[in-house]
Amino acid sequence: MEKLLFKGVTKDRMDVIAPLVRGKKTLDLGVVDSRREKHDTKDRLASKTNLLFRKICAINPDTLGLDIDEGGVKILAEQGYNVTAGNAIDVDLGEQFDTIIAGEIIEHLDNPGAFLRNMAKHLKPEGTLVITTPNPFYAKQIWKIWRYNRPQVHEEHTCWFDPFTLSVLCKLCGLEAQEVHWVREKSLGLKSWQALFRSYFSENFMLIAKRK
Repeated sequence: MEKLLFKGVTKDRMDVIAPLVRGKKTLDLGVVDSRREKHDTKDRLASKTNLLFRKICAINPDTLGLDIDEGGVKILAEQGYNVTAGNAIDVDLGEQFDTIIAGEIIEHLDNPGAFLRNMAKHLKPEGTLVITTPNPFYAKQIWKIWRYNRPQVHEEHTCWFDPFTLSVLCKLCGLEAQEVHWVREKSLGLKSWQALFRSYFSENFMLIAKRK
């Protein structure tokens, strides 16, 4: 089992991300973050201002955004953002970065290993990959299983990782997991009180990895 440094709980991912992107050559993945079930991409990108990509660009305007959604990329480009279209699994950007941010993307992919290998190639020798993803052991899932006899699974998710399994996959793909931050952006309710006593029941986590 990999030895990981668990850094505790953060309520805002940007507390961890900001120092890693400030003044650094940065690539942010999945920047369109479309939600088809709510409204179309154009309307959403025109109205929503709290995207992770926008927060990163507020700190580092030179950040390059990558997304497979060509239409959404075009809209962001028209808004003045530095973006390009491509699939993070096999894209070749022809350059390397100090920091790559992969916020809630790995659980959507059909080949997470190929994705991690490609991101390792796009990191500078001392570069950092930041991965955030849902925690399969989130306390609220226990309630879901008791009530519905199944966990809550997003219709577009293909896989789940916990910090240990993700660190093993990173190791196989040319990366070394360094530390883990539990992410707890929402207030705990009656269905997730366990996370008060065991951080491993938190809703999401963030894993920081380096190139080997």
